[in-house]
Amino acid sequence: MGLRAAAKRPRLIFLRGDNMRSSIVALIASLILAPALAAKDPQPVYKTVEAKHFTRVEGVELSPAFTDYLYAEVRNELTKTKLFVQVIGEGEAVEDADVPNSMVIDGVITEYKKGNRVADAILGGYGVGARSLKLDVNLTRRSDHQNLGAIKVHVNVSPRWKEEVMAKGAAKEIARQVKKAVKQQAKG
Repeated sequence: MGLRAAAKRPRLIFLRGDNMRSSIVALIASLILAPALAAKDPQPVYKTVEAKHFTRVEGVELSPAFTDYLYAEVRNELTKTKLFVQVIGEGEAVEDADVPNSMVIDGVITEYKKGNRVADAILGGYGVGARSLKLDVNLTRRSDHQNLGAIKVHVNVSPRWKEEVMAKGAAKEIARQVKKAVKQQAKG
């Protein structure tokens, strides 16, 4: 009887390995297929969104071109969210049928701090000496000018980076917050 048990033992180990291999293959297949099946583009919630140039509060010391950079980047980032069928420029016309399903995004640059290059160079990894930009963004419906939400955006970037980079960072944050607000509004 001892010989028989010894003879069956290697066979059980072999069978256990087959079960393990098949379960690993199933696990890998599910990890590969699950994201592909779950990933789908969000359906546009609004037909159009009009991005407007941001205004400035008195005392904000940014170059005149910064608002143009920010305007262009906001339009670009809003297009990437895929929540809107079309992102239109300031003052562009919208068809009468699309007006109730259109949104306008405008805002105010409320605060800008230049930062400190020396502090950034010495302690740069800790956010010390970073530029700071604060914006208030308003979302309104185009048809009845109803306020759909207000977003406060705060962006910190290194003072070594150009204003274009700061505008891109602010635009990404604006688009992220708009996407979040629109999805919450669609749910509730």
